[in-house]
Amino acid sequence: MIYLFCFLIGLIFGSFLNVVIYRIPKNQSIISPRSYCPKCKSKISFYNNIPLISFLIQNGKCKKCKKSISLVYPFTELITGFLFLIGFFYFEGIESFTFITVSSLLFAISIIDYRHFIIPLKLSLFLIILILPNLFFLAKPLFYIYGLLVGLGYLLFIYIITWIITKKEPLGLGDIQLICILGLWLGPIKVLITIFLSACIGIIYWLLLYFINGYEKNKKLPLGTFLSISSILVYLY
Repeated sequence: MIYLFCFLIGLIFGSFLNVVIYRIPKNQSIISPRSYCPKCKSKISFYNNIPLISFLIQNGKCKKCKKSISLVYPFTELITGFLFLIGFFYFEGIESFTFITVSSLLFAISIIDYRHFIIPLKLSLFLIILILPNLFFLAKPLFYIYGLLVGLGYLLFIYIITWIITKKEPLGLGDIQLICILGLWLGPIKVLITIFLSACIGIIYWLLLYFINGYEKNKKLPLGTFLSISSILVYLY
């Protein structure tokens, strides 16, 4: 019963993350106004805004304009529900709280970066705040500070090599911030594994795009998405 309750709380939190994902890139308040349809802008009643259930009852369409609701909404709620369940089941105390909140926020960042190719500074700063309890209460702080330095050192190496070869900046500021924050969360070894795994995912993603759409010289890749997903998997491993 406790696991079901935890999953339901995760669904509710996922519903809130949908607001974050939609509004933060647009520099809109996540507090007001209340939830509304992105298509017709009509406000959504609380009984039509029940996580996952409302989407199923309404057949994935807005109650007012009847236009399709993006699958990202129920998908985010579902994934967040499972992250809450995993965090409660596998971890205890401070670590449980940190994993649940950090992994959920990382998932939101992955969606934002995939859609807009940005990692909002507000969310990066909030990630640091969420990681701090894990840093000071569960392990030696220096170990995770080494993780930050290792991530930063790797970035500097890649930046210099790429600049010498291509004369272009290989990473955005948001990606650099995220890797440093992940180093603080994961430590020196796991942050390197995360970077490697995200590179592998990026290559697979690029190959899929290549076979589907053909070669695009200036095609952007959402590195923040790959890093966020990889870090959650590596932390669990």
